[in-house]
Amino acid sequence: MPPSRTKKRKPVDLAKLLALMDPWPHSWAGSDADIPVGEGLVAEMKPFIAHLCSLGLAPSTVRNHLNNTWVIGGEIIRDVVEQPKRRKLPPRKLILDAIELGEAPLVYRAAEEEQRGFDATARRLLRFLTSR
Repeated sequence: MPPSRTKKRKPVDLAKLLALMDPWPHSWAGSDADIPVGEGLVAEMKPFIAHLCSLGLAPSTVRNHLNNTWVIGGEIIRDVVEQPKRRKLPPRKLILDAIELGEAPLVYRAAEEEQRGFDATARRLLRFLTSR
């Protein structure tokens, strides 16, 4: 039997990925009132990223989902800014409301292909959150 030609994947550095998420609330914030909402979103999203890492996905795949998760969070904050009464909702509910149909919120100026990537992440995130 010939030797396997598959390359050994470099493991995903979960701690590094989770640390990249720490500044997200400030990057999304339009005002100081958005920061606690963003912190709540990140707290809900970190276990999702950890779950993706545990699946043995390629680091580039995990990183794509991480980036898409950041975009989805930003769109959730945009919605909160436009509808301030939603600030009072739990972060998990904000996320579930945003992705309830297995699609990400429509991202301003995103190309169709980019939106499909956001939707793929939204579907995974929805499955993860509803299975917990």
